[in-house]
Parts: sequence; structure tokens; C-alpha cells
Amino acid sequence: MFQLPRGNPVKENLNPGKINLPEAFAKLHVGNFTGYLRFDATVGTGIVIFANGKLISSLFEEEGRQVVAYDALARIFNQALKGRATLNIFKLSADLAVSIHALLHGEMLYRAQDLNIIDIRGLLGKVKAERMTGCLRIYTADRTALIFYRDGDPLGFFHDGSTDIEMSADTSMSVARLPGAKVDVLSTSKAALDELTDLMESANLTELWIKTRDALAAQRRRAQEEQLQNSTQQNAQRKERLLTMLKETAGQRLGKVGASLVEKEFSKAVNGKLVFNEDDFENFFSQLSIGAKLVAGPSTVKEMVNDMRRGIKPFLHS
Repeated sequence: MFQLPRGNPVKENLNPGKINLPEAFAKLHVGNFTGYLRFDATVGTGIVIFANGKLISSLFEEEGRQVVAYDALARIFNQALKGRATLNIFKLSADLAVSIHALLHGEMLYRAQDLNIIDIRGLLGKVKAERMTGCLRIYTADRTALIFYRDGDPLGFFHDGSTDIEMSADTSMSVARLPGAKVDVLSTSKAALDELTDLMESANLTELWIKTRDALAAQRRRAQEEQLQNSTQQNAQRKERLLTMLKETAGQRLGKVGASLVEKEFSKAVNGKLVFNEDDFENFFSQLSIGAKLVAGPSTVKEMVNDMRRGIKPFLHS
């Protein structure tokens, strides 16, 4: 799961499946929104960043792999339309939004280093010595803080609830003292800070939304058709097994003529059905008993029918 501080919440725990996301993005564009949208799905996490109304960045992380830009938006749309995501919206300053944009497209130098083990002083010294531009992300399961660096010097901190890069380290560094805290080290380039293409101007998001929606609808239809086909095959097989059981039971009591009688009356009783219940067999047993009494005594016929009644129960539709 991609970790970012929560910022200042605007909307939380929304169901993006009930929102037309291209229309929502257009409203954020017109309103000059600055901040990020976080989509937590069952398979991964999506991040969409706006700066002064421009959709400058999108990322989707799934099983440790990341896709960006239009591929990320397609995955976000896919998970939203499947009803498998939760949307949270957080407000940020423009500087912070751009910094996070650069972070998303940076290089992961170290991942999930345990702060109880790692030499944090040595790590900070390396950041300074190598004049790194990027950030340290310190986090636990439910809290995250970022420390931004430029050319090895600390720029400031971003933690849960803040909307801008802050100078005070107290809240951010307190995360490092929590049990199980880990740190990632990410490096960013100046190019990442300068690349602020508005994805809404270079892509038709409504077209992408419709294409994703239609593809999912087609996928659901194929799944339903396949399920129906499988169900039909299973019911046909169940019907054949039921007929075999009835013929074998009749054959044990009446011989070959019993199996022949069963086949004749079974065809009449089910009349082409693949799913049936106990009532469908009342006339079957009645007619079978009449024919069977021509070749066997009443007690034999009764025992045969009782065996059949017990035998058909696993095959009936409840």
C-alpha cells in the first residue's frame, strides 16, 4: 500500500462507484482544487494529485508494481466501477502537491527499513553527503510522515493533518518512535518537479471512463453466460445420474423390464426439464407402479418406490 500522510480531509470514505469520476475531476479542475485523492481498493492503492486545478499526477500501486498517468487512471476507474474502492480527498498547498507529485515519480532507494535496526544518523549523513533531493517516508500501519530534502538539506516535514510543508519536526519525528516504524528513502529529480502536464488536457477521461465501464459490462455478461452454461451442463449431468440411479434401482427389483419402464415414465415426468422438485415425480411413481405391478407383486413394487424416493432426494432442487 502506498503510504502518504492524510493531509486536511475534504471528503472521506466515499464510494467512487457511485460517482462519475470524470465529472468530479472536472469540478475539481474548475474549482482550482489543490490536493490529492486516494483510492483504496482490494487489489491496490491509487493516488491522483491536483495542483491549482490541474491533474498533474496519477499512480496505481498493485502488488508492489506501479503504473502511472493514463494506465493508473484506467486501473482506478476499473476498481471504482467494480465497487471495490474507497475514496478519500485531502487538501494540500500547491508546493506540497508538487512535491508529492515528484515523490510519486521518484526512485525507491531503500524500502521498509526497520527503524529499530537501521542507523538513522548514518542514513541522514548519507543523504547530506550525496546531496540527495527526495524524501524520507517514515510510517507505521496507520501513521505516515515525510521529510523532504533538496541537495541534501532538509526542506521541511509533512504529516497527518497538515496541508503544507512544515518546519517543526516534532509531530513528524514522533512517528519514528512508534512501535514497528519503518522508513523508505526516495530520490527525485528536478525534471520530476518541472513535469507538470495536465492529464485532463491531454486525455479524454470521459472516453476512458466509458470504455472501462463498457468493458466491465461485457466482462460481466460473459461471466453470466459462462455461469449459465456451466449450470446447464451440471444440471444435465445431474439428470443423467438420476436416471441411471432410477434404472438401476428398478433393474434390481424388476430386471430389464424395470429399467425400460423407468426410462419411459421418466421422460414423461420431467418433460425436458433440467431442474425439478419432488412434486415432479409424484405422477412418475404412480405410473411406474401401475406398469411394475404387471411383472411384480405389490410389496416388491412398494419397496422399489420407497428406495427410489430416498434415492432422488440428493438430485432435487431445494
